[in-house]
Amino acid sequence: MIKFSLVNLSRHKVRTFLSILGIMVGVASLIALVSIVDGIKFDINEALSSAQGARVMPINATSPVFTSMDEDWKAKLENIRGVKTASGTIIQLVSSIEGEKTPLTSQLQLVGVDVSDIASASNSGFDGTLLSGRDLKTTDAGKKVVMLGEALADEHDKFAGSKIKVNDVPLRVIGIFTTGSDLLDTTLVMPLETARDITDFSSDKVSFFIVSVINPADDKIVVEKINLLYGDDLKATSLSDFSSQFNTIIDGITLLVIVIASIASFVAAIGIINTMLMSVLERFKEIGALKAVGWTNSNIMKMIVYESTFIGIFGGILGVILGIISSNFVQAFGLTTLVTPYLLLGSFLGAVIVGLIAGIYPAINASRMDPVDALRAE
Repeated sequence: MIKFSLVNLSRHKVRTFLSILGIMVGVASLIALVSIVDGIKFDINEALSSAQGARVMPINATSPVFTSMDEDWKAKLENIRGVKTASGTIIQLVSSIEGEKTPLTSQLQLVGVDVSDIASASNSGFDGTLLSGRDLKTTDAGKKVVMLGEALADEHDKFAGSKIKVNDVPLRVIGIFTTGSDLLDTTLVMPLETARDITDFSSDKVSFFIVSVINPADDKIVVEKINLLYGDDLKATSLSDFSSQFNTIIDGITLLVIVIASIASFVAAIGIINTMLMSVLERFKEIGALKAVGWTNSNIMKMIVYESTFIGIFGGILGVILGIISSNFVQAFGLTTLVTPYLLLGSFLGAVIVGLIAGIYPAINASRMDPVDALRAE
């Protein structure tokens, strides 16, 4: 019966191919989109996995790029028990690099850190692995120096000791670092005073504070203290909590992707149902003859369901292959993708189930045919 079902599918190759194509595109889209989302999630988790301490921002702040707070908060935060240092930090979007204006959609950011706290702070909130050159040190305060993320350095062919023009100001590259994240490896890190100079950021303001704690295990306790004492003005968040917060957002995006893929699968299922119904109508006499020679309703149903399931199987296999290719292609544009065996298996099984379910209604119609009426039909 399986061989018979395969032969039936080959009778109308174009129609069968279009049904397979619908399943294939749905599966490939799901794999590509979910792999991109999972890749972003992996990047951020890697970058934040070693983070300790807390970030303190104004209570109503939505993004550190578009907010500021008085630097006077530094002394108040450092007086809290358990706090080692409160390092003022500036984050601003880069308006131009190497004399070229950055697009409005660009997320290229410069980060200004208080180098006077580097020696005592256990975590600056921007940890990375130094690839070449050196880290910032306390003597760099006010100097026109910068550290570049690996991706940015590669893009502009920069190395330790070279010069790079940021916001039309020449800076000397002292080090190249990587965070393991393609998103964060386009960051520029420089002394706080330098960041203020090249962005016209107010001299008595910072974007937020990175609070380093004496005992890393007490970071959440320190966060609670800050929120209890200054909750009307400030909002403290543990750096270790950023990962879980981000994961919640990403899980929502993943769910949205699955919903979109489900809609595509539903459309593909309609295509399979249409294909199988047309096939049943065209084989009206043939099905009547099969029933006349002893085929049961169950046999007829199995034949039709087998055919639709094969469409799901073929579409699933081709969709998995196309999804892997698409995911690898996306990496050429600098995005990290993560294709897991569970994603591939789940996508394939989803295609098979869609094919199987789509064949049930046409199979029931075919099995209910009266063999006498079918054989008499013109």
